[in-house]
Amino acid sequence: MAQSTTVIEVENQKIDSLFYYFNNGSDKKAYQEAHRLLPQFKTNKAIVNTNFLLAYYHNRYAAIDSSIYYTQKALKSRASVNDSLSIRLTILAYQLLAINNKNKGLYHESKKWHIQGAELSEAHNETNLYYSHIHGLASTYIALGKNTEALELLEKCITYSNDQEIILGSYINLGSIYSSLNQYKTSNTYLQKAKEICEQDPHQKQALINVIINIGDNYINKGESDKALYQFYEAKKISFDNGFHNLDLIISDKIGTVLYNEKRNTDALLIYTSALPKAMSLGSLDVLMHTYLMLEKLSVRNDDYNNAYHYGKRYYKIKDSIENSQKEKEINSLEVQFETLEKEKKIKLLEIENLNKSLNIKNKDADIEKYKLQQAIIAKQNENQVLQFQNKAEKRQSEIALLKEKEALKAVELDREKTIKYVVLVAFFILLVPIVALLIIYYQKLQAQGLLNLKEKEINEQRVNSLKKDQELKLIKASVEGQNQERKKIAQEMHDSIGGNLAAIKLQFSQLTNHPEKMALIYSQLDDTYEQVRNLSHNLLPKKIREKHLVFLIKEYIYTVEDASNITINVSFFDEAKINTLNKNLQNELFSIFQELTTNTLKYAKAKTIDIQLDLLNACIFFVYEDDGIGFDVSKTSLGIGLTNIKQRVASYNGTLHIDSKQHRGTSINIEIPLNA
Repeated sequence: MAQSTTVIEVENQKIDSLFYYFNNGSDKKAYQEAHRLLPQFKTNKAIVNTNFLLAYYHNRYAAIDSSIYYTQKALKSRASVNDSLSIRLTILAYQLLAINNKNKGLYHESKKWHIQGAELSEAHNETNLYYSHIHGLASTYIALGKNTEALELLEKCITYSNDQEIILGSYINLGSIYSSLNQYKTSNTYLQKAKEICEQDPHQKQALINVIINIGDNYINKGESDKALYQFYEAKKISFDNGFHNLDLIISDKIGTVLYNEKRNTDALLIYTSALPKAMSLGSLDVLMHTYLMLEKLSVRNDDYNNAYHYGKRYYKIKDSIENSQKEKEINSLEVQFETLEKEKKIKLLEIENLNKSLNIKNKDADIEKYKLQQAIIAKQNENQVLQFQNKAEKRQSEIALLKEKEALKAVELDREKTIKYVVLVAFFILLVPIVALLIIYYQKLQAQGLLNLKEKEINEQRVNSLKKDQELKLIKASVEGQNQERKKIAQEMHDSIGGNLAAIKLQFSQLTNHPEKMALIYSQLDDTYEQVRNLSHNLLPKKIREKHLVFLIKEYIYTVEDASNITINVSFFDEAKINTLNKNLQNELFSIFQELTTNTLKYAKAKTIDIQLDLLNACIFFVYEDDGIGFDVSKTSLGIGLTNIKQRVASYNGTLHIDSKQHRGTSINIEIPLNA
């Protein structure tokens, strides 16, 4: 049934939207929409393009088998599309099949698809696609070790192609080839050009990874393993961040090889064991086979012969399956050709039979002779072709038989190695018994030494505690001595100034009856005395309390503590303006409490964070102090001098102190001081 123009336009718009999502960073959305719309599409063009989009999506995320599946579906649907579009889609399909087979390690299959794509592109003047296939073919030649052929194709791409991505890939591959030829200077020249192109385009992350990988390979060839590892780990991070799983797997393989060569067996084993499930999930047979080989070598190096046997067995199994896959495809191809010839033979026979019926009766005898002769010729030709196919099939069967014999010999060899390893293990266990006995004796000696060290540690701790107590006594004595000196100073000030003023006032009062005019002098002396008392009270406060606000002092102290330690202090105030207007004596007490709590945390708590909240609400001060240190059992621990002083300071203002602490859960202290009490 003919499809209406409206349906075609609507479906074309939907296809354009899918490719817009795919090419502009929303490939997940494009993938989901494509699966939703594919069953709804009516036009062949929409179905083909949707299958191609899904194939490209799976190729981007290294789902190789899924990409091949959708590519083949697109090829089946292309027959109904117009000729020029059908050819272009076929060329793109060949390119995807070549890339996916290369990623699976089937390089000969990849080469076949690239050659077919290049021939078809050249025949229909598809220049960009032609050089895309030429570049891909060069990459496959590199994988097959045919560097001369690859160099010729890559130079051709740089000279004649206008596609920046193809030029970039050519620079990268040329750098890789010249590196393999030990021409590191030339290699770095091409890699530098590639790097400059990548740095100008933020979307060239995958190409940038390949450049870094090749630079790392150069460092390996120059014997600079540490620099190579640095490059590989950088490339691995970019691959992981951008979801390039196949590249991440290849880089892991390279890192593992470097670590193995450096005899860092533990690190290499970790890399390969983590790469193994990734290689299986991605279907990367080449990397999977090499991973099993390296795990076998590592197991042998670590004297783990049982695992070495299993890894070796899996390595040969995958290797043989790849070889058999290629041979089975060739045999199937020969069978198809044979069946085709048989069908052609039947067609020729039918044509001859029809021709025989149309011959004139007079020429029947001559025609019969001619027919017999043609039959004899055809029979001979068919016989020769059958013999050729039989020879080829026998040759393939003999090759398969030889492979089976090789497998049998390998199995016998592995069994022999297994027997030798078993004997070695038995001898090892015999030697292990006296070694274990020596280790037990050595362990007992270590236990005795450990007990001795524990006793010494307890004695040292007792000495440290004794020194701490002596230090605390000295501090108490110094504090008492300072208080006594302060009391003497206050007493002297009161005696000399305030006492003198009070004596003068008393004398003036005694003369007030006879001299009432001295009342003004008495008031003046009282004001002077009040001012002296006020000044004396202010002088008892520290200078920083008198000159600076409480909030500023706390923040300044926090900055000093954080700068001198690894602790983080978080503090909040509400509201700052009212807090700064509190009585200076109360500010002094609050600052002293804050200093004492912070000092205790630094000395004993081993905390990483302190949280402080100081609020002034409803004529009441709320002071909350918390740390995430080791804590202590409040019910079993007596309060030290610092906490006792804090308790006394709070009580002097009719406040309440609550301490909440548990071992390994930190400490929380809540203080409430009413301002109107």
